Amino acid sequence: MKLIIQLLFLFFFNFTVSQDYREATILFNDSSSVKGYGEIRNNAIYFKVQQKDKPSKWSFDITKGLLFSGYGYSEKYEYVKFEKNTNPKIMEVMEEGRLTLYRFSKSVYRNNGFTSQNGLMNSFLTEGLKETYYVKRKNEELATDISFSFKFRSKIYFSDCEKIIQKINKGKFTKNNIPEIVYYYNDYCDETEDNIN
Repeated sequence: MKLIIQLLFLFFFNFTVSQDYREATILFNDSSSVKGYGEIRNNAIYFKVQQKDKPSKWSFDITKGLLFSGYGYSEKYEYVKFEKNTNPKIMEVMEEGRLTLYRFSKSVYRNNGFTSQNGLMNSFLTEGLKETYYVKRKNEELATDISFSFKFRSKIYFSDCEKIIQKINKGKFTKNNIPEIVYYYNDYCDETEDNIN
């Protein structure tokens, strides 16, 4: 009986572990790709060709990123370099065009104070999500953190689009609108804008 319970445990454990992997395509630096199942953990890509396979670990030295697909939508993640002397981080691609927008998300924990119960002090931690947005033009080597010191950096970064600068100055575009700013840039700010004005 004990053996049957152990075998059932192993079966259910393997089943739940294999379900963590979603349909995905791994994208390599040489522009090739392979379809299979993947997941992202700790800035590394874990990938396998079939659900039953054991996953292999991939990093930025060989892979460009991972494209999840299925259920009628897709999510793309790429390794992005944002500082010269650091390794790239894997980030979600939010928008691609003349300007690419990346989102880096990480969990943060906040202490929400202490309560006393039965003479014991307990602290309450809440989990939140911190999002940082990076932007990068096709000809740039490093992505720019546009969330940090938003007003100052955005006026420099988007200086080639007067329409965006005006909207930032009027308060129509703020730090909370970063995705919309990049969509606007790709749709309405092109290389010929200076020649038209």
